Amino acid sequence: MSEPLNTKPERILKDDAPWIKPLYVECFGKEDPWLERIADSKYEAFQVNKQAFIFTYIVGDQTDLLTLGVNKNTRKQGLATKLINWVIDRAPLGQKIFLDVECQNTAAINLYKKIGFESISIRKGYYQQDDGTALDALVMAYKKSA
Repeated sequence: MSEPLNTKPERILKDDAPWIKPLYVECFGKEDPWLERIADSKYEAFQVNKQAFIFTYIVGDQTDLLTLGVNKNTRKQGLATKLINWVIDRAPLGQKIFLDVECQNTAAINLYKKIGFESISIRKGYYQQDDGTALDALVMAYKKSA
């Protein structure tokens, strides 16, 4: 029997590479660039049931959401929301949280807006594609307040 999908997020460690690397490839079609940086105290990563993960980078009063992925078979069950809210809940008051998302990824953009992120700018040609083209990124921000 599998674990219930309402368990608390757990920290990802380097030892988690055997299961997270294939999940990252499933979600993004390429190798994970963040796992090697987990030993650096500025990076944090959390997972839920080995079905969803989030990587962050924290410096001072700013947190960058670097990547968020959910197993294709467990999408639309609230795991992404759980992980984003976990990061927000752990952040101190006044913390600014930033992310970028491909402009064509309307499902993710709608999720971030629902949580309270606001669009602040567009990065032209930010996501380089294998075919040499580049897609724009929408930069979004959230400020934790009382």
